[in-house]
Amino acid sequence: MARVKFRHDNGKFYSREQDYGERRRIREGRKDDGSYKGLNKMLLLIIIAMLIIFVGGTALALAKNGGEFSTKYRKSDPSPKQVVSSSLKSKQSVSAYTELGQIRAVTKSAGDQGGVLLVVSPWFSYPSSDIQLYEELAQKERQAKSLIIGYFSSYTKEQLLGMGEQKVKDGIRDKINEQLVMGQISSVYFDDYMFFE
Repeated sequence: MARVKFRHDNGKFYSREQDYGERRRIREGRKDDGSYKGLNKMLLLIIIAMLIIFVGGTALALAKNGGEFSTKYRKSDPSPKQVVSSSLKSKQSVSAYTELGQIRAVTKSAGDQGGVLLVVSPWFSYPSSDIQLYEELAQKERQAKSLIIGYFSSYTKEQLLGMGEQKVKDGIRDKINEQLVMGQISSVYFDDYMFFE
């Protein structure tokens, strides 16, 4: 409330207390009858309902897939550091050869469809005491990349998915070991293994 002075038609000044908020509501045709309170309650109920639908839908989807997000997503391989540190606990310690980087290959065509682009980031484990094998892997890096690209180009996407990732890794390991003279790699791992259509 504020005290306001105003002039009347006869020229005299009068003063009275006036509620500016009430005057504005009257001028704009609004009443303070609690209509905003009802609107606020309605909006709050809508937000709560949306939250319940979102959380319930997520829980239902996870329960339907047995707690997994989807079977389309692969479980990632352990990092080179994890493999090396876990091998130190066993009798056969290994090192990781991670110099190949990311390789792009195109799979074999399936009928009238062309091949599918595949991006893979392989790395190998080998006995840590075998320095000559590391040097041979470094010298034959291009050949290893070529073998991997050739391996993937000899199968369709459906064949690769049907074989499973472990069988693909074993096939690549065997192909590379055929070309090595100084030793053998133990395992093949994939940081990335993605098909792009």
